[in-house]
Amino acid sequence: EHGFKMRPDLVATDNPRNPREYLPRMYFDSWVADDRALRYLLDTVGVERVMMGTDYPFPLGEQQPGSYIDGLGLDDGGKARLYHGTALEWLGLPASRFGITA
Repeated sequence: EHGFKMRPDLVATDNPRNPREYLPRMYFDSWVADDRALRYLLDTVGVERVMMGTDYPFPLGEQQPGSYIDGLGLDDGGKARLYHGTALEWLGLPASRFGITA
């Protein structure tokens, strides 16, 4: 976004839209190298655009997948959204197919 605003002659030559306008169309996974980065991602795009991700089988991220999510202080609904809700929505699958109830 910074480059878009500061140098539209270089960045926005074929697209007049601010890059942030595309965020609601995108999904993101929670795999980050720092829990502060996950908080920033959630603050930027919202819990409804993020789903749990890992770098398994590579030991580069969380030692315990989901530990960053657990440490965010989210309510149960927010955690459920990250653990499975967003992914199911993205895949177009009902939670009931997996025995998940609200």
